[in-house]
Amino acid sequence: MTANARDTVYDTLRDRLTHGRYPADASLIPQALSEEFQVSRTPVREALALLERDGLLASTRRGYEVRRRTDEEILELFEVRAVLESAAAYAAAVRATSIDIARLADLHERSQETDDPARVRRLFNHFHDAVRGAAHNATITTLLRNLEAQVKVSAPWTTAVDDHVFDDSYAEHRAVLDAIRAGDSVGARTAILEHSARDRDTRISQLIVRMSAELTEPDSASAGRG
Repeated sequence: MTANARDTVYDTLRDRLTHGRYPADASLIPQALSEEFQVSRTPVREALALLERDGLLASTRRGYEVRRRTDEEILELFEVRAVLESAAAYAAAVRATSIDIARLADLHERSQETDDPARVRRLFNHFHDAVRGAAHNATITTLLRNLEAQVKVSAPWTTAVDDHVFDDSYAEHRAVLDAIRAGDSVGARTAILEHSARDRDTRISQLIVRMSAELTEPDSASAGRG
């Protein structure tokens, strides 16, 4: 019973963290969460401890907060993720079954058939999950799942309002798909590395913009009080 309650709290909080539901200065207090989820504090504490182990939270005197990372740590996350993504793509080109390839093709096609940016992002995420699944390497999949969550919390993606914002991603996903379908392991690795590099640069640029905006907010408030 406790394990089920813990898993429910864990899954819910993890989803909130990776979707930006908590601001950087949020405090996650076991007592408050226990009341929210209507469970005892034991499964809540266990769930929070697991999220700290995952690198998403940091403990404080009162409870937990969203883990803050230095610039170097954020770059390290992107670097390691790219290495593992490329390993998954390489393995997928070698091991993918006809079902794996059909799934990748279906996700790629569906991502181009919708005008809803949120749905496109979800389909992109499923495409990457499918590449990892086609690699048939559970260790890579597990490590990437944790790294991806850390990246989402540290440098979340912001979708720009632009009709062509996904054009590069469509082309890059097509290159990955074509290489895996052709059994071209080197080509698949190269394609995913190029895609990862652009994603890294985009997210870092967005992160810098958000950080700059946060720095100017107190100044604006002070100016208003004058």
